[in-house]
Amino acid sequence: MSQGSDSREEAQKAQNGEQALSCSAQLTAAGSGRRAGGEAVLRILRLFAATLILFSVSAQAQSLEQVAAQREAKLEGALERLRELRDEIQSEQIPLARELNEKEARAGELADEVERVRRLRDSRSVELETLRSRVEAREREIDYVRRTLLPEYVADFEANLSTGERGRFAPLIRGYNLLLEDPETDDAEKLAEGLALIERSLEQTRSLLGGKRYSGEALSPEGDIRSGDFLQVGPLLYFAAGEGDLVGLVEETTSLDARVLPLEDEAAEAVAAAARSGSGVLPVDPTLGDALALEGTKDTLLEHLDKGGVWVYPILLFALAATLVAVVKTIQVFSIRHPKPMVIHDIVKALREGRKKDARELAAAQPQPARDMLLAAVDHADESVEMVEEVMYESMLGTQPRLERFLNVIAVTAAAAPLLGLLGTVTGIIKTFRLMTVFGAGDPKPLISGISEALITTELGLVLAIPALVLHALLSRKVAGVMAYLEKSAVTFANGLSRST
Repeated sequence: MSQGSDSREEAQKAQNGEQALSCSAQLTAAGSGRRAGGEAVLRILRLFAATLILFSVSAQAQSLEQVAAQREAKLEGALERLRELRDEIQSEQIPLARELNEKEARAGELADEVERVRRLRDSRSVELETLRSRVEAREREIDYVRRTLLPEYVADFEANLSTGERGRFAPLIRGYNLLLEDPETDDAEKLAEGLALIERSLEQTRSLLGGKRYSGEALSPEGDIRSGDFLQVGPLLYFAAGEGDLVGLVEETTSLDARVLPLEDEAAEAVAAAARSGSGVLPVDPTLGDALALEGTKDTLLEHLDKGGVWVYPILLFALAATLVAVVKTIQVFSIRHPKPMVIHDIVKALREGRKKDARELAAAQPQPARDMLLAAVDHADESVEMVEEVMYESMLGTQPRLERFLNVIAVTAAAAPLLGLLGTVTGIIKTFRLMTVFGAGDPKPLISGISEALITTELGLVLAIPALVLHALLSRKVAGVMAYLEKSAVTFANGLSRST
């Protein structure tokens, strides 16, 4: 019998016992409820219940022995199967262990392969990133060349072109600049156009090493356009007209038109011969025409004054007046002679001795302006000392205006000349601004007249004011010295006369 059937039998027996107990309880309850029915029925019921219980216990004890035997049999069977399973596992363990080792070895190989692939991927990623960085750096370099270096090179090349070559390269440079501003043009095309322009510039630079000749037009000093040949050797540029009447160096200007500075004599003949034959010896100007241009800017005195405008004339008028006054006053003041140191004492001595006539003759023999003062003092020597002092002081007051006469003309000239120069400067600046509204500020040549007027009047005003100021100071100092000597002489005379009384 199986274990499941044993369990069912035990459960059935337990159920029967429980039913018996339940019936006994019910009967007991019924008997207690019906005590009136008699105790005999109760005893019978109790006996019957006890019989059932004993029967049930004996049946249950027999059932437990059977269950135990069945369990032992099952246990033996299970142990037998366990031994069989162990033998089977033991027989299969070695192949499984061998297969596990193989799997682990394969897993290690796969892990190494994965690690190698990962390292290779990382290396490829680093190489790709490095390559991407190089590509970006190269793109930045190309963009810098296209956007910055090429335009700067073209601008420098255009600035360094001679005036004779600007007409030839101006269309190419203008086309390149327009191409740069065109948003629809490809960057590669812009770069190619810039490189092509560089090639042209290099060819032009190589051609300058041995010199070259080409035809063109230039402006004469009078402003006429003349056709002829340009000769260029490095930075030196010469021009010879077809008729040979205009030969010279080409002046560097901001305009596209070349302006010729004429050469003379042997230099002109050498340039004309080289222009006709294409070879020869050319005169070299180390200053590249600056010396000739500077020589052409030198003006005569009249031309220089004429550039100053209308305010030059009042400045010159003041200068003439100040010069005449300065000459006259210089002769007047510096020709004054003073009496000898002992003359005053001799006059006072003669007056003490009563020889007034001798004193007057001695005073009359002295130079001006001391003579008039001494004569007035001798004539009033008989009066009081205070009266003599007043007379001498009155004579001094009459002398001082004569000495200081017209000195104020020099002072006014020294003050007015800078103001006139400043007025001419303001007028010239106004004229310059007026010309700028017409011609603009690009070419300064039309503005030269206004600038010259502004600067020349200031120059003339300062040239006049500084000497006038110095002369006025010197003459005023000399007049002050003469007056101081007269005052000293008066004090000496009065003191000597007071002691005699």
